[in-house]
Amino acid sequence: MHTRRSALLAGLVITAAAPAALAQPPGMPKPAPEMAQLKYLVGTWNCEGRVPAGPMGPSRKTHTTVTIRPDLDGFWYTGTVREAKTPENPTPMSGIFHETWDTANKQFMLQWVDNMGAWSTETSPGWDGDKIVYTGEAVMAGQKIPGRDTFVKKGEPELEHTAEMSMGGEWTTIVTETCKRALEKGPTTAAPVKKP
Repeated sequence: MHTRRSALLAGLVITAAAPAALAQPPGMPKPAPEMAQLKYLVGTWNCEGRVPAGPMGPSRKTHTTVTIRPDLDGFWYTGTVREAKTPENPTPMSGIFHETWDTANKQFMLQWVDNMGAWSTETSPGWDGDKIVYTGEAVMAGQKIPGRDTFVKKGEPELEHTAEMSMGGEWTTIVTETCKRALEKGPTTAAPVKKP
């Protein structure tokens, strides 16, 4: 009888405490501090580059706008990439990427999808001085191809990007470009009107 009474009292205590425990919201997770390393990339970038003659077709110039912003409460950075349509480039590429810090494997992860049906996942240990290199695998036209993207800071307003793919065991450059940060447009003020 004593055991049953103790079990009943314990059950009542647990039942009474449960609503109080549920009322305490769990602490919201916070983005990894390593995400701060990506702040340099935030903004709009205007990129001029060149695709060399090779697996991507004949040599051509590229004009691309890249916009990067923090997303999903700072756990991710989201970017859009839009090539300009020109006579030299009648079927421009556009894509979206997401970037985060993989806390389990202690590395950055970059995921990419584009309007050509390609996608890739690449990882990087982080910045080495002014350079960060992502390596991984892309899927294009149903084929898996090793890929590598290298970004180099060239002072505050400039960034160089080289994208490569491994063709037959050798790295082949598919695009090189120089990106300059677009100037932020501040609020405009109307010129004072002169009284006659």
